[in-house]
Amino acid sequence: MLPGRSLPAPAAASPSRWTSRLLLSVCTVLATGFPALGMAQPVTATALITLAELPPTPIHAAELMAPERPKPQGRTQPVTARPPARPSNALNADPQTVEARTAAAKAAKAAKAAEARAADERIMSSRAADSRPADGQTACADHEPASQQVLDALFGGDAAFAELARRSPAEAFRCSSLFPGDGALAALRDAVPLAPFDAVGAADQLGTRPGGEDIIARALDLGLLTRSLEGGMPFYETRHELRKRLPKTDLRALEIHAAKALAASLARDPAGMAPKIGALLDDMVDDPPADRFRITMAMSSEDLLGLIARIGPQLYTSSLDGLVNILRIQVKLEKRSFLTLAREERTRPLWAEFFVATVGGGRAASLFGTNPAIARELMRESLRALLPADGKPPAIDTAVVIGALADAMDLDSPPIRAALEDELAARYRAAGEPPAKAGLQDVSIRNGTGDTPARSSGTGDTPARGMIGLAGSLHAARLSGRAATPAFEAERFPQNHPLAALPVLSGERLFRNGINVQRMTFYDDPDGRASFRGFLRQHRAQGWALHAQSGFAVAISPERHGRRIIIVADIPGAGDAGRAAAWDWMAREGLAPSIVIHRGHSYHEDATMTEIAPGTALVFWGSCGGHTRLRSTLERAPDALVLATQNIGVSTVNEALLGIMEERLLADGAIDWNAVWKEARGRIRDRRFASYKRPDQDSANLAFRAWQVRTASH
Repeated sequence: MLPGRSLPAPAAASPSRWTSRLLLSVCTVLATGFPALGMAQPVTATALITLAELPPTPIHAAELMAPERPKPQGRTQPVTARPPARPSNALNADPQTVEARTAAAKAAKAAKAAEARAADERIMSSRAADSRPADGQTACADHEPASQQVLDALFGGDAAFAELARRSPAEAFRCSSLFPGDGALAALRDAVPLAPFDAVGAADQLGTRPGGEDIIARALDLGLLTRSLEGGMPFYETRHELRKRLPKTDLRALEIHAAKALAASLARDPAGMAPKIGALLDDMVDDPPADRFRITMAMSSEDLLGLIARIGPQLYTSSLDGLVNILRIQVKLEKRSFLTLAREERTRPLWAEFFVATVGGGRAASLFGTNPAIARELMRESLRALLPADGKPPAIDTAVVIGALADAMDLDSPPIRAALEDELAARYRAAGEPPAKAGLQDVSIRNGTGDTPARSSGTGDTPARGMIGLAGSLHAARLSGRAATPAFEAERFPQNHPLAALPVLSGERLFRNGINVQRMTFYDDPDGRASFRGFLRQHRAQGWALHAQSGFAVAISPERHGRRIIIVADIPGAGDAGRAAAWDWMAREGLAPSIVIHRGHSYHEDATMTEIAPGTALVFWGSCGGHTRLRSTLERAPDALVLATQNIGVSTVNEALLGIMEERLLADGAIDWNAVWKEARGRIRDRRFASYKRPDQDSANLAFRAWQVRTASH
């Protein structure tokens, strides 16, 4: 993902209430609302752990570092002897007895589940005393808090609501369930011409009250809806209700107008509209593909290329794939090619971003096609767009460019791969003579366990030549026995531009006195609270001990092979006071986290960044677009490995992947990424797992480290 590229804040996205909600919820709903299909859940036979009544007994690290305590010898626990079980005969059993036993078993199971939920709530409520929020605000039917103007109308009577409906009809329809009176109904009826799509969006609320269906029918007037399309987004934001209530011919006619309005809006304001369209495509992930991508039917190839360039790295893989497929079709219909788009005046300035998005999304083969000569020409234009001109900084992060160039050459087609290798080698030669042997110098590359000598090119390299050289080294490392072209081999990229050795997640870095300490951040929003409850459920089911402290929670694993894991987690709502309390407790107990895990939206990442220390060994960004934090993470912790998402972070994937890593830590005392990824592919069926970047194979990660070494050597 391109650094600095992120969806804009919802408040600034659009005056449309539906657009703001969509942009805010693109991660919340999609990341937490759909379970990972087929995902295997850890199962243990241990009983649920119940928490003591608050306040809890203080936890001392010295006790945790000791092995499992032996059972007291002075007292023996009474053992209840049970008579041998009698063979059951279900056919002859009394039906009433069987029914009673079944009911008792269900009641016991429900009681145990209720006990677990109560324990979770006790932890959730154990925030620091000075960080408790005020009483909850009145919520509307969409579960979002009512705005101040809605609250004012609640206390102002019918006249106040009528004024609200005139000034802010979208808010009036959103919170219409809070105003059940006849006066409010009349005001909503009068507000339909001002906001018909908002009236349709409130159909679930309106349909349950007398007179509500009449309001919905007024809003479904085709002429009124067509005149109210604005930029086209309102149609797509209410598409599900419209499909249920409009005749097919009317729906199709309205959709054609909406697609044209959307294309016109994109042409007028491409930078502002692209993120909204991208969020919409991701929100339509479960719609039939024919419906999902029909929003692009009025867009030209130039519009589509610009859309991919601006928001491609942030999209779901399926959204990006669909856009690339449609672009390929549109290019053929317009009798153009990717090569012409790379050279044309309107699209050439966006080609670098488009290249990175398309190649990073795994579509390099679609980009370069099957003609080696054209592929080489396209590589030449791409290098010209990606590499910095003399004396000018690159338009895109250096590590991202290096990684994209290496990924572009990692193709299955030998002729196309050879064409790209030859063009890279030719551009490398043109950038300057190889560095003199006298200019080579030794540099030290930190790998977490010691200093490894490596060779670095001399100071005669230009930035462009160094970027090409490192891309060549990355590609050479991935050939795995496949032959490269003689021209590519002749440049000796691995020798002239060596890659930095990756840090090793050894037991020495991860454990101290048999304890691995992890810091996990949660935040006070619906996604954060849901993720925190999932964290409690998962670890309780695995037999971990859960302790509620004042403002934070501590999860302690069972001992295995003389090892334990301690996770110090935020309690959503505890705020800065809870985080300070967590760090005070860790300081008193002499605990330093070797792993930092972010469990929240991307707009909370700055707060988690302060948790990363120079000695941090692993950082897990489970948020949307966590990959953009690679550079800032490694600047704070140079020897850390980074596991992050390319686009959407999903709570169910986070839980499964972190659970696998915990199992490997306890079993092996280290993290072997081959073992972790093999198990993850077998257990995680969610397609969005593909956006999680394996730390030891992430092109941008490897390129950034290599570029750091090159910069230091100069």
